[in-house]
Amino acid sequence: MKKIGLTLQQQRDIYRDGFVVLSNIIPQEMVNAARREINMNLGDVRAGAMGAENLSDIKTATKTLERVGSDKVILDLFNNTDVKKTVEAFFGRRIKPAAVAQLAIPFPQKPGENVNESGYHDKDTPFYGWCGHLDGLWNGGDRIPEIGKELTPHRRHKWYSDPSRNGCYRTYDQNCNVHNFTALVGIALSDQTIEGCGNLGLLKGAHHRIGEFFQQQRDAGGPLGPDGPGWKREHTEAPNGHGLRHYPEQVRAAFRKDALQTTDGRYWPKPTLVKVRAGDALIVHFATPHSVTRVQGPDPRFMVYFRASAPRKEAHLQVYPDALCDIWLEWRGMQNFVKEHDAKERRRKEFAIS
Repeated sequence: MKKIGLTLQQQRDIYRDGFVVLSNIIPQEMVNAARREINMNLGDVRAGAMGAENLSDIKTATKTLERVGSDKVILDLFNNTDVKKTVEAFFGRRIKPAAVAQLAIPFPQKPGENVNESGYHDKDTPFYGWCGHLDGLWNGGDRIPEIGKELTPHRRHKWYSDPSRNGCYRTYDQNCNVHNFTALVGIALSDQTIEGCGNLGLLKGAHHRIGEFFQQQRDAGGPLGPDGPGWKREHTEAPNGHGLRHYPEQVRAAFRKDALQTTDGRYWPKPTLVKVRAGDALIVHFATPHSVTRVQGPDPRFMVYFRASAPRKEAHLQVYPDALCDIWLEWRGMQNFVKEHDAKERRRKEFAIS
């Protein structure tokens, strides 16, 4: 199988920004096949829900769409295209084929009263409701607490239960509270060329500060992640009293330029709303905070996500603290670039001092 070589621009992009866009990398016929499979299953969900006699029937209908993430036509978008080869070039090693994908299909909606994981109404959250997060973090064992309603003892118990709604736990072994992988890979199945169409929002360049923060936590004795040094898990001052901090306040504060404030004075960093076309792919460093944004246009947004990990020892399959502190540890294909870049930076600083 022919290997893919990385361009200098691709290396510069992922190093500087924490993500890279691979334009027109998926053949149109594969995009169409994946869209057709998803739409057929959406139709099955609708038919099942319309014929439902109780809530259990509706839940069964929605499970149909979840299973699409393991269909071959979806997995082939990663496994049988140059996307996987490019990821392997970044990692400097072969990786296993993807076995499951996440279908991310937000539908159009108005800025509303629904409460997001940050504990604010969606309508009050700037940048189309962007709430950046790192993956692999506990996000509450029950539905998000409402604004203006105190949790009952029963609801409190459910909220703080493990695992959370996304399957993560508050604590893991190895003095780490983060279930980490290496890269998030997104494949666009619909055009997202203007803001407000459900763009993926990324906190450009924040991966460097995230890595530095994790090292600071380790130096302070850990654990790494929420509930560790300098990172309170809950933002109790949020309107619902239980807002989740899905990346550190120290990093948030570093991105105040162009940030907007809510009426309570909280700053919301401005994300880069990525613009892509159907058939484009994104490779996002694990340490780059990211989140979907609201769809205000007429059509749903179609994205498929894969979570890729470089080969690891058994003990580090779920939790790899070293890779959190050294953000290029698992990116062997980047290490020569990183060394050369860091050496240039050192020389530049030495010259400036002299």
